[in-house]
Amino acid sequence: MIIPKGLICPICQGELTKIDNSLKCSLNHSYDFAKSGYVNLLNPGKKNNAKTGESREMIQARTAFFSSGHYEKIRAFLIDLIEPYKKDVIIDAGCGDCYYSEGVAEKYPESSVIGFDVSKHGTERGAKSAKAKGITNTFYAVSNIFNMPLIPESADIVINMFAPVSYEEFGRVLKKGGYLIIGASGAKHLYEMKGVLYDRVYLNELNVHKNEAFEVIGVKNLSYVTKICGSDTIMKLFTMTPYYHHTSDADKKKLEALEELTTTVEVDFTILRKI
Repeated sequence: MIIPKGLICPICQGELTKIDNSLKCSLNHSYDFAKSGYVNLLNPGKKNNAKTGESREMIQARTAFFSSGHYEKIRAFLIDLIEPYKKDVIIDAGCGDCYYSEGVAEKYPESSVIGFDVSKHGTERGAKSAKAKGITNTFYAVSNIFNMPLIPESADIVINMFAPVSYEEFGRVLKKGGYLIIGASGAKHLYEMKGVLYDRVYLNELNVHKNEAFEVIGVKNLSYVTKICGSDTIMKLFTMTPYYHHTSDADKKKLEALEELTTTVEVDFTILRKI
């Protein structure tokens, strides 16, 4: 585990320093590291809210599905996109269960990879996995990605995979000339899965990422078809999608009945440079 430079207290914005097993500022606000290795840097009043972010069930489903390899092409594509750029400090904003940040950290061991997510279950999973695999260049913290506990211009790259986008905050923490790489669902992402669930299926809206603080330097599309075997794996995929919260029990049973699903995976990547 690394301790990134420029960490600040979410209460007073003072610099945080590691003392024993805690991060402390000059006003003695203190944040203890969990046994697994992550630290909770949410503002007081939220940090103990077990309902904040994705639940343990959703994180477990996400991790189990990722282990099946169906999204490995997405992670490999992201890793290749990062390669040409300066990457001393990389932030994974909305890191979830840390699947993408872990892959980036393994590929680029000289980089410091910081994962922020509002779910303590996700950052805990990432910290445990890094410790088990001997990955030493990561730091995981519970934090709102719209208000990250870092001084301005701390990072070379911010990656944002299937997560909310905050141009203002990402621009604040990026160095001038730094890069923001956004991965979002493409038009036909999981189209066939939606076809099982719903009577009427629409293509996803086109992803357009523009902001006056950034210039778009590249738009890339990754699309492939994958065959998912086993009802359990299919339902784990479903559980990690937004559809999980907005689908009736009757429609969920349609998907549960399947033992095999062939579906499109499509991701639109937008690469932006901070002006």
